[in-house]
Amino acid sequence: MQYSTRQMDRKPSSRGRFLGLQYFFLGLLAFLGAVVPAWPKHGGEPREASGSPSPQVSRKLIHPSVHFITNQGQTDARVRFYAGVDGGTVYVTRIGEIVYDLPKVSGKAAGTTGWSLKEALVGGAAALVEGAEKAPTEVNYLIGSEESAWRTNVPTYGRVTLGKVYEGIKVELRATGTTVEKLFHVKPGARPEKIGVKISGATFLRTNDKGELEVGTGLGTVVFSRPKAYQTVAGRAHPVEVAYAVDGTSYRFEVGQYDRAKDLVIDPLIQRTYLGGSGGDRVTATKASASNVFVAGTTDSTDFPGTEGGARPALAGPSDGFVALLSSDLKTIIQATYLGGTDDDSVSGLAVSEAGIYVTGSTTSTDFPGTTGGARPQNAGGKDAFAALLTSNLKALTQATYFGGTDEDAASSMALFGGAYAVFVAGRTASHDLVGILGSAQPLNGDPVIRPVGQNTNDGFIAAFSADLRSLTQATYLGGRSSDFINAIAVSAGFVYATGETVSTDFPKTAGGAQEIHYPDGQSDAFVALLTSDLTTLARATYLGGLGQDIAHAIAVSGPDVFVGGETTASSFPGTLGGRQPTFGGATDGFVARLNSSLASVIQASYVGASGFDRVLALGIGGSFFGPVVNVAGSLDTDPGGIAGPDAFLWVLRYDLKAFAESFPTANPAVRTLSAFYSFGSSDVATALAVPPSISGFNVYLAGEIPPSNNDQPGAAQPRYGGGASDGFVAKLVLVSDYSFSPIPTINVTPGGQGLATVTVNSLNAFTGETVKLGIFAQPTGGALPAGFTAPGFPQDIGSLPPNGSFFFTLTIDVAPTVTPGTYTLWIIGFPGTSVAHAARVTVNVVTTPP
Repeated sequence: MQYSTRQMDRKPSSRGRFLGLQYFFLGLLAFLGAVVPAWPKHGGEPREASGSPSPQVSRKLIHPSVHFITNQGQTDARVRFYAGVDGGTVYVTRIGEIVYDLPKVSGKAAGTTGWSLKEALVGGAAALVEGAEKAPTEVNYLIGSEESAWRTNVPTYGRVTLGKVYEGIKVELRATGTTVEKLFHVKPGARPEKIGVKISGATFLRTNDKGELEVGTGLGTVVFSRPKAYQTVAGRAHPVEVAYAVDGTSYRFEVGQYDRAKDLVIDPLIQRTYLGGSGGDRVTATKASASNVFVAGTTDSTDFPGTEGGARPALAGPSDGFVALLSSDLKTIIQATYLGGTDDDSVSGLAVSEAGIYVTGSTTSTDFPGTTGGARPQNAGGKDAFAALLTSNLKALTQATYFGGTDEDAASSMALFGGAYAVFVAGRTASHDLVGILGSAQPLNGDPVIRPVGQNTNDGFIAAFSADLRSLTQATYLGGRSSDFINAIAVSAGFVYATGETVSTDFPKTAGGAQEIHYPDGQSDAFVALLTSDLTTLARATYLGGLGQDIAHAIAVSGPDVFVGGETTASSFPGTLGGRQPTFGGATDGFVARLNSSLASVIQASYVGASGFDRVLALGIGGSFFGPVVNVAGSLDTDPGGIAGPDAFLWVLRYDLKAFAESFPTANPAVRTLSAFYSFGSSDVATALAVPPSISGFNVYLAGEIPPSNNDQPGAAQPRYGGGASDGFVAKLVLVSDYSFSPIPTINVTPGGQGLATVTVNSLNAFTGETVKLGIFAQPTGGALPAGFTAPGFPQDIGSLPPNGSFFFTLTIDVAPTVTPGTYTLWIIGFPGTSVAHAARVTVNVVTTPP
């Protein structure tokens, strides 16, 4: 991607202007946490930490991501890179100095032309200033009539590295959204107390009661958020106490106790964004594609962001469901839409397919949009379940349908499958008159007593619709005489798996299951059930629980295994011996259990929790160097006193549930893995989890609900809390660092000729420190090249990759005159010395006509 202009709207400062600049450090990770500047108010008065920033510089709008632009003569020669951000321009000099030019604020007194600040490392210096993570954007400066002064195809980068600035401490700058951040990487044995920063041009430096750093300028006060530091100990990411220590116009860091034999590891949070308006907002479901992230939930905000141009651009009732489409880096809300009628509506499930975006939930609206022509076009009474199909861009509602009877019905989950039984919706129903149940696995509500509306016992239900939602193919009840809820479903290999909670001691088909009998304690047990995809046969079910209350909230199926997650008050939960956490922590613990696909046995289980109230609410099977891993998310009470409340968490467990994933042996100490992460803020809850379809980068998205927060997220699609009782949040986490290949262009060559292509090797998530060695072969598993093919320069040792940078080289393929024209596939492979085998396809077209 390129952009060109003959007069840039924001061009770098002139050379004369640069000579008078002071220096500024826009963003800082104190060893590894983000620092967010807050801009000064009009009038130049230092603002209080709780004050509102100037509307001219505080924007809730979505901004394109900034990049570092290489200086090729378009600004002062001392500048190596610069980046335009909200409120000014950041410069990085060739000797590693950092400059931020704060422009004049409209309304200032005459004579005030702007302000500049200087950040200089005390007792340290940059080793080498280099660009890393080359961006696809190139910039053209076509200013003036002299073409000799034009600059074209100027490269840009996502990061700038300063190298080792102190012994054992490296620094890099990262462009994120509309800001720039600074990261200190502290190696084992290094002394973080050596780090010192002097800010020239500041009228004062001081810390406030929030631990933030306030920097005085002639335009007002710039506020840096409290620094953060993290370290992985015994498989868990533990925060390390750190605070600013101010001395005049310099500051250092006071670091609490930590294991100096281990790295202070990079905070795994790549990006987080709020998602919500001025009312209450909650994310309940998320899915990730290779390039985008979809989230869904419920809102009563009239100003939910990004809905303009959506299928339903305005709130229609007291509360509506919503669906939002975000870029994979969480820096842009591409589109959002409300979904609902004039009464209460909520979205609880989400699925993505080529046909579009499916959502399910509950509605009391009699005018839910798009139901005309649907399988059930009218509300059957009170609260009904619904399913809806939107276009992939969320700009149109293709079809919707109600589902329910005369009593209350609510959907909790959905899954997709091929054929006539394409869309599955599941939940709970108190209705005795569901349609489409004839010939089903359970055609009647498990409680035979029909009571007045509002007094009936709940059963689970599953309904299968055609892909266009115009036909109800089959539906079934699922449950016994007492209360039963389906909370999650999954579809695999022609079967439907359902899980939830039951108080019924006669839940159907548990004979032969892993746990045939309900615990006789009068409380709920979790259950798992296996049905054929046509919903006509309940193949098997099993209870899952101990002496106490057990509820399953999540399910994931991987090959021959079924994983279930939830919460329990039972110290006797089955199968936990040998698990990652074999003993009950107290109060309520989360749990995760692995069963075989026939539900005949619990292979392994583990508690997830401490001494407070803990829940597992989401599961996802992901990839790693060592095979599949189990991602577990929800809420953990990390404050046993109950003052702060539970926090969001992610555990990455080995597939066997016996340990954290990073407990696998690895010959590569440079590979950074994450096995546990806790909390994005106070009392937040992760309600949904998504694993992208590709394991490149090993990323996981968490989504959920967060209460009011002043912790801004620079560069995010929505950097500030929207208001109201709660906002949704979406966060992207990095689990492993590695390297990958960019797609290699096709090589066209004639017999006897030579073909060329550029090969790009990319560092992912700060991968560095290991020599990358490459070979070229006939198959991804090796083998000699086809006869007549040679690749001069291979095998190739390209050395260590820069953190989050790229290495480029030219691949040369020589083809002998005897080679028959046709298409040949070769493979570039990483081999001994790398952490894992990597393969990149090289397509060679041998043609008779020269390309």
